[in-house]
Amino acid sequence: MIPDPMQISFTAQLHILRHFSEIDEEYRKELKASAGFSDEDMDKQLTIAGSKFHPEFAKNPLHLLEMVRCHEKFSYPDIREWKANRYVIKMHFSRKNYPHGVGRDALIRLDDLLAEEKALVKKQERDGMLVNQVKINRINPTWQVNVVLWKEPELSVRTIFPGIYAPPLPDPGKQTETGLMTSRHFWEQHAFITE
Repeated sequence: MIPDPMQISFTAQLHILRHFSEIDEEYRKELKASAGFSDEDMDKQLTIAGSKFHPEFAKNPLHLLEMVRCHEKFSYPDIREWKANRYVIKMHFSRKNYPHGVGRDALIRLDDLLAEEKALVKKQERDGMLVNQVKINRINPTWQVNVVLWKEPELSVRTIFPGIYAPPLPDPGKQTETGLMTSRHFWEQHAFITE
């Protein structure tokens, strides 16, 4: 179980919305009232291309966090396993309980594209970086959920997303040289699937 002191800031909740295609109206009203986010702020995140949770699995980021907390194999990470300020938890949910997956994985290796699909790859700006995107019709169900924790200034959830683990987009101002190389290598070899 994630300890009670675990925090998920309003900013992190807004970020996590990019991994939803819709949210329940009660949560939308609460986020507007408590955090001051507008419908436009939320809708912008909901329409960003990327891996998405099925609404049957989680109806909003707080509900998603509860699903993670209740996962039978979740345990708090050993402090020795942290890499700098970051810890990634990869968990799998049951195919029996979620026959259609917990979400849709919208990342694909460029090498897994057909030749005619590779011709459709374009660069698109995302969070200030250029990333590969390809418009193809593929549904990739996933049962994997990734939770990224930050330990300073206080223990908090940085993001939660479905699908294969993807490192952060390359950011020379925030990553070590090794982390930057890892991110660049991954993002040069993968593309977001858009429909």
